[in-house]
Amino acid sequence: MAVTGVAVNCYWNGRVRKESNDVVYEGAKVNVMPIKVFHGTTYAGLLDKIYATTAIDRQNFELNIICRYPISSQEYKPIPIKNDEGVELLLEVPSRSGVYCVEIYLEEEPAPLRVLEATALLTKETNAVEVGDDGKNNGETSSKLSNDPPKIDDNKVLIGDRRKWEELNINCLVNVFQKVGMETLFLDVPLVCKSWYKATLHPMCWQHLIFPENFNSFEDRIMKEYQKEIPITSFIKFIVNRSSRCATTLMLPYRCSEEGLEYAAKQCPALKVFGLHGYLSLKNASIIPKLIRNWKNLEVLRLMMAPHYVPEILIQISLHCKNFFQLMLPKSYVGDNEASAIVAYLPKIKHLFLKGATIEKKNLVMILRRCRELVRLDVRDCFLFEESDAEILELASHIPSFRCEGSTHIDNYEDRELQIALCRMEGNNFSLGEWDNPFDWNFVS
Repeated sequence: MAVTGVAVNCYWNGRVRKESNDVVYEGAKVNVMPIKVFHGTTYAGLLDKIYATTAIDRQNFELNIICRYPISSQEYKPIPIKNDEGVELLLEVPSRSGVYCVEIYLEEEPAPLRVLEATALLTKETNAVEVGDDGKNNGETSSKLSNDPPKIDDNKVLIGDRRKWEELNINCLVNVFQKVGMETLFLDVPLVCKSWYKATLHPMCWQHLIFPENFNSFEDRIMKEYQKEIPITSFIKFIVNRSSRCATTLMLPYRCSEEGLEYAAKQCPALKVFGLHGYLSLKNASIIPKLIRNWKNLEVLRLMMAPHYVPEILIQISLHCKNFFQLMLPKSYVGDNEASAIVAYLPKIKHLFLKGATIEKKNLVMILRRCRELVRLDVRDCFLFEESDAEILELASHIPSFRCEGSTHIDNYEDRELQIALCRMEGNNFSLGEWDNPFDWNFVS
């Protein structure tokens, strides 16, 4: 019997990831359905079959079709199917390679909700030549830079080599979008135009996963945009997945659950900077020592009001994180165990941030004597030692950046310790006031 078609396994609800010699399709809820594609099928016909099989909303989603194409018996490449020629290539796989069933992977791209007017996206730097109603060049050019978008008369058009923002190379867009912050990247940029939306899907846009400190406000915007409440753990997983395991910075909201924390740890193996907004409950904090081993490249750790697991955390850092150089424990209790752990497991620490901490003079002296490679030490507004202590100032004299302003021996110590105790007992995010630059990026250079 003549072969009239090719067996194809169609995968959807996931994303394609390229490996050295293979193509992997990943997702939390990947679906697969076998279909038969007949010889002579056009690209339009293939799309019709896929939409009918998967029940994907055709009006609201566009599809990228990627074929897992065998180059040899042990090597596969991702081949995009975009036209009739691509479909023919897909149908030739069994005869060329002997593979019985071809695999295609679908990536869904929601259509953007709105596109800005092209006139607002024109670059400001390039010259524009106005053409009058008579079709002649009026000779008026402008090289003046302005913060205002170009004004276009309805009766005139712009010609010349002025480029549109949406036509920028995707690498340029990604380089810019990396810096706009999570809220803007998630809720604003994708709505500008299709090319900007596609750029926001690039994993490098999500290299720095810094969840907003005011997460409640962020949640409110999400609810208004999508008209439904999204569980925080599900949202954390969704954002982490956007990075495709490329994230190097992770700053989680204080309400992060143990499940969200553990998932993020496993999906961010390239992490260099990890921190938490606010206080993490004792239950959730207890798993951090177990997660450190996932972060071989970790350089910076920030834990506000750190729990008594700090020594265990530092042990794991000393074992698994050879590039670690900065520890931040703002408003934490740094007792005998914590200080001893710092000098024992991080003797070559470069940057230590203990602003607002409770630390006795003897423990600070221990750190100053044993951690001789410190280049920055911040112990401002601390309790249980005086900022003017002569011994401390002498021991810290070799540190290029040492700050201890506002530190005092007793002032309000009892009230503050009571607040810390209540916070730890209840496992709540308990604010003791703001401090400047809670996550100082100048440290991370």
